[in-house]
Amino acid sequence: MKLYNSLSNKLEDLSPLHPKKVTMYVCGITPYDTTHLGHAFTYISFDILVRYLAFLGYKVEYTQNVTDINDRDNDILKRAQQQNIPWQNLADLWTNRFLSDMKALNWVKPTHYIKASENIDSMIVLIQKLLKKTFAYQKNNSVYLDITKIKDYGKLSKLSQKQMLKIAQDFEEDVDNPNKKNPLDITLWRASTLTQPKHIPSFPSPWGKGRPGWHIECSAMAIHTLGEQIDIHGGGKDLIFPHHEVEIAQSEGATGKKPFAKYWMHTGEVSYKGKKMSKSLGNLVMVSDLLKKYSANAIRWVLLSHHYRKPWEFHEDELKEAEKVIKTLHLVDTPLPEEFLKALQDDLNTPKVLEIIKTTRSLPAFLLLGFN
Repeated sequence: MKLYNSLSNKLEDLSPLHPKKVTMYVCGITPYDTTHLGHAFTYISFDILVRYLAFLGYKVEYTQNVTDINDRDNDILKRAQQQNIPWQNLADLWTNRFLSDMKALNWVKPTHYIKASENIDSMIVLIQKLLKKTFAYQKNNSVYLDITKIKDYGKLSKLSQKQMLKIAQDFEEDVDNPNKKNPLDITLWRASTLTQPKHIPSFPSPWGKGRPGWHIECSAMAIHTLGEQIDIHGGGKDLIFPHHEVEIAQSEGATGKKPFAKYWMHTGEVSYKGKKMSKSLGNLVMVSDLLKKYSANAIRWVLLSHHYRKPWEFHEDELKEAEKVIKTLHLVDTPLPEEFLKALQDDLNTPKVLEIIKTTRSLPAFLLLGFN
């Protein structure tokens, strides 16, 4: 099976670290709103990978996180304050809504589905290792990753320092923090302050009360559940820098083992009305709304009609056409077509797979793709 590796920028044969077992981590949601089609595209794409690896006989151990807390005054905290409810309650509400939407789409739930707020200890352990190895430094009870100590920093994103700085500013990476030695240094632990608003939680640590950084969370949860080296790490293409670049730096720095992840897989962005689908732009297409008008199979069909690596723009006419196609499929219980398997082996070529299903009307192929 060949998969496109964002680290090497080429197709590579899948060769797991352990025989007949694949470990995979995919970055999850920040739960303060409902599931939009961009979320679904990423998680259904990896759902196909999980299903096909299992079909090939691999045991797949898959972790996905919930970023319910991090070092920023993020949207969960702001929304909880506005609604005057505990942030944990709000996070649980939208996490459950997400799980409900994905269950409706016949998504295989990961082996480990874990919250950042329940894994603070593993984050502290990783930060302590980085401090001990001098990849990190402490200042005013906060801890920062020193990117100048990471000799191959940028190997995933292939960006210049100038490009990194521009993106870091867009991501609100606190580049003007006077405690940092370098504007691009990464916050691993943000200390609580006396003037901190009451709605922002704090957790105990060896450096005093505070909160873990966004990036250290995923490194810690991946290592804690899957080990110091994993086979596949996935997420949206917009996470390549800074999030995934930082994950590599801090994970390999703390453990001394390379590579942290053997294959990096990234899904393309989904647009709507000419712009990337995002909460900040308010151009979201919600899965829960689509499920009121269209079948789960039709939604799944539209998602798989786009290759996972390619950006695309959603048009509702696609769903109308998908409903028609599915209704005209008279499926037969025959052996899996060879060309179907070859298409999946070719970097999950799901658009080609759907064309094969329309031609062969193979029931096993239909079911292997998670339709029901």
